[in-house]
Amino acid sequence: MKSRNRRTARSAKFTARLAGVAVLALVVSGCSGAEPGVVAYVGDTKITQRQLDEAFDGVTAALPDQQIPSSAVADALIQGAIADRIAAANNIVITDSDRDILLKGSNLAPLLDDPRAKVLAYDAVDPELVARKIGPDAYVAARTKEPVTLNPRFGVLDPDQKTIVSDQSGSLARPVPPQTQ
Repeated sequence: MKSRNRRTARSAKFTARLAGVAVLALVVSGCSGAEPGVVAYVGDTKITQRQLDEAFDGVTAALPDQQIPSSAVADALIQGAIADRIAAANNIVITDSDRDILLKGSNLAPLLDDPRAKVLAYDAVDPELVARKIGPDAYVAARTKEPVTLNPRFGVLDPDQKTIVSDQSGSLARPVPPQTQ
């Protein structure tokens, strides 16, 4: 009789844990605001999977000998959107000419030849251009305050630097440690 009660108790605990995980999954997914086709939100700006794919395709075409992870491309798109918001808040106008001058002669210059990669190149230098105008400390402070939501399937976002942390996952799936009896 005792073994049956133990099984019933274990089954009840397992069911309670499973229900807890299901509720947590619903709460987290509901709070993230992530749509399947969205990589990240920077304020009210959406960075879509399509934008990421196009930029990634452009970068890999422009730099065929380099292996660029898609997370690096996503980071650049996020940083560019943050810089755009900070520039707008500070009435700063960034021109393509400003961007081209900074990119010429850099290791990102080949990206200017592919329209898909050019978007990424511009996003990569926008933070530098804005920081030069408002000062690096002011830029870092403003960046920290920017609301960024990363779709959990792309990983975890560092809350201060607003970059994707490469050694962590946003997934709720975690291996369950073996139970000792």
